[in-house]
Amino acid sequence: MKNPKPSISLSDNPAERSSSTPADSQPAAGKDQPFPRLLFAIVLLVSSALHLAGLSTPDSVVFDEVHFGKFATAYCCTGERFFDIHPPHAKLLIAAAGKLGGYRGNFTFQAIGDSYGDTPIFALRVVPAFSGILLSAIIFILLMQLGASPAAAFFGALAVTLDNGLLVQTRIIALDGILLVGIFGALSAYLAAQNAAAYTRRIPLLILSGALCGLAVGTKFTGLTAIGLITWLALATALLEPSLANLVRQARRYLWVLAAAIATYLLGWAIHFALLPAPGFGDGYYLPTGHFVADLVKLHQVMFWANYGLTVPHPDGSVWWSWPLMITPIFYWSKDNAALYFLGNPVVWWGSALLFVAFVVNTGLSRITDMRLWPHGAPPRKFWIPCAGFAIALAPYIQVPRVLFMYHYLPPLLFSLLFVVLCLDRAGWTYPGGPRAQRRSYFVAIALVLSAFVLLAPLSYGSAFPAGYVDLFFKVFPGWR
Repeated sequence: MKNPKPSISLSDNPAERSSSTPADSQPAAGKDQPFPRLLFAIVLLVSSALHLAGLSTPDSVVFDEVHFGKFATAYCCTGERFFDIHPPHAKLLIAAAGKLGGYRGNFTFQAIGDSYGDTPIFALRVVPAFSGILLSAIIFILLMQLGASPAAAFFGALAVTLDNGLLVQTRIIALDGILLVGIFGALSAYLAAQNAAAYTRRIPLLILSGALCGLAVGTKFTGLTAIGLITWLALATALLEPSLANLVRQARRYLWVLAAAIATYLLGWAIHFALLPAPGFGDGYYLPTGHFVADLVKLHQVMFWANYGLTVPHPDGSVWWSWPLMITPIFYWSKDNAALYFLGNPVVWWGSALLFVAFVVNTGLSRITDMRLWPHGAPPRKFWIPCAGFAIALAPYIQVPRVLFMYHYLPPLLFSLLFVVLCLDRAGWTYPGGPRAQRRSYFVAIALVLSAFVLLAPLSYGSAFPAGYVDLFFKVFPGWR
């Protein structure tokens, strides 16, 4: 006999009911539909082509490559101790790929603009590039898990793939792509574990989620967003069904995640200390004593205060509230008649910011007043998962005194995009089924995203400008020069 009581789980169970109201109990678009493999394959192919084509261009040092390239060189080749405000995990992956790709530490990364010559720069950039490809796939899967229709998942993943800022940041030696894979991959694995019927399948997914949490934190401390969001999810799922059995079940699952996260995080530091036995400039910040807990605690203290103390102004620095508006892009590199900017796709950044605010307000009014502002009832509870992620990812930056940059907005950007796509789907903008079944405005939106991407592509790939491109571009957007 079917249980008449509506489900209150935050998992991605296709049978869940998110509210006791009749309208809200209607299944969201995309439920009970097979996984759209063709659309997923298209996203992967497009993302792979955009990330891997011409990866060795620019052929000279770009922005933070001057730092992260040195750190990778220490890990793979010189063994000299260095100091960085970020944990080692992403840099270890970059160094490993460089070593396997033939890099032997014969480049100094002395200054931005230095020519790489015959240095196998492709090998040093390939891990960030693969993280960008994986991110497109993860966003597609995550949207499906949260109840999106195949067409909505395709649109959201395509928007991520065609975002110029994400593309730039995952085509150079940088950490943010790996950070994003850790955060959103951990969330996806945790939702999959919550929905897994078999214990033998659930435990590996929880361990994977924890390992990705450990990778996220081990890339940048802002990766704590992953653990914070999963903690919130575990608590919410436990409190929505306040029984001892459910509390124990959620606690057990959460401990699997936490244990795997801690183990992954500590493993990265163990490798870090093992690969850096030689004296280096890092000794000026902290000289290890050989004791893999006292050293770790002390080094974290030094890292925290060094990070907190980065208060020297930067011409491309920006405050958190300006990020969705893209007021201050970051100038990365220039040479001859070419330049590289961290600049997001305006349709994705401005559109997601505007619609995010509109949908949050609309949903709040619908809940408070019980007005039927949504054709299928207010969005289900799981739609608030991206909202919680947005708040957790953005809140720490509000009071941080150090200089900040627009790329710090990437995690909140993706959470806001997830929420917007889910709400558009819920509002009936997309229809069940694939792209062929969609209305004209769906294709117009894709065309706008694609057009904005192409317009900014010369600034995203560091390719030569067409004649008059720069003058025309900065006349339209003078504040971006």
